[in-house]
Amino acid sequence: MTGSQHKKDHDNFSDHPLAPLFFEYIDVLRKNYFHKEADDLIAVAEKYYLPENNKIITKIIIEMQRAAVSDEKNKFEQLLQKLRN
Repeated sequence: MTGSQHKKDHDNFSDHPLAPLFFEYIDVLRKNYFHKEADDLIAVAEKYYLPENNKIITKIIIEMQRAAVSDEKNKFEQLLQKLRN
């Protein structure tokens, strides 16, 4: 498989089983007026096959999983509210 074929086969991050957690994070950012940061992460997701982007996405997904398991989403949203003020 060539590099371009690998890229072509993996172009659509939204098909990834954990993508909903990543996009949920982006939604939280947008709800709290962090639009630039959300847009930057969308750009990261468009090239998620790059190692540096994959690391960013993985860290976000891990934190979102932790938040879901420990029911800390409200704490996360409260922190964003505090940062916004």
